[in-house]
Amino acid sequence: MAKAYVLIMNESGKEDSVISNLRNIPSITSAFGAFGTYDILTKLESPNEENIQQDISKGIRKIVNIRSTMTLWVDKKPGILKINEIEREVLDTYTAQAFVTIHCSKSDEPTIMQNLDKIPEVIEADMLVGNYEIICKIAAPTYNDISEIISKKIRKIPGIKSTITINIINNQGFSR
Repeated sequence: MAKAYVLIMNESGKEDSVISNLRNIPSITSAFGAFGTYDILTKLESPNEENIQQDISKGIRKIVNIRSTMTLWVDKKPGILKINEIEREVLDTYTAQAFVTIHCSKSDEPTIMQNLDKIPEVIEADMLVGNYEIICKIAAPTYNDISEIISKKIRKIPGIKSTITINIINNQGFSR
């Protein structure tokens, strides 16, 4: 299974319109409104990379009001997934969530993934190919808790050089 994340910057105030259009793209399994550098984060999954590439170039990038995108390809190595579909729906509705991109040396990836797996609030993680080495999703009761988890747990993991946090806006997006 091929997987990628696409980070989207769109025209100000057009998130709902863009997310509505993203629903029509087959390989998108979830799309979240975000605050910070990026306006929307999407996750794509398909049996092959060609489908995802086509959905990005002929789908996502053709949507009106999208200014730019950044694609993060997931490595084929196994990731971390701690929740099932029902738990995901509850978390998407009732908790603060964020995705954290992690920059580290390739040789440190396996150890960092093991350490991320030990952090209860890390509910998902994948190794990436390209600009960043790892992306993880965290969930906590509040955004203040998210901040503490990142600063006191994730950034303390040996080998992490830098992180970027993409906070998710609850109730702006979809998962399927």
